[in-house]
Amino acid sequence: MTKREKRLQKLRQNPKDVSLDELRQILESEGFNLDHSAGSHHVFRAKVDNEVIKVVIPFARPIKIVYVKQALAAIDRIIQLKETRPQEDED
Repeated sequence: MTKREKRLQKLRQNPKDVSLDELRQILESEGFNLDHSAGSHHVFRAKVDNEVIKVVIPFARPIKIVYVKQALAAIDRIIQLKETRPQEDED
């Protein structure tokens, strides 16, 4: 199991007491980029094929469980899109 998988598994098992830095690392490892931060909100975006997925995380310590669950749902959507993507022929 890779570090990325371990971090994601830990987040799924315990969505409490997650820091913004931990969540940022996990989101970025799954293909999200910090689009911008406005005030106390951080906006992450990922694009797979033609679908753009956005996650907005208000900065609070610790991050509320509802936002962690939204991030996990977005990560699951990214994984699903990558798995169902038609494979390109490699010549």
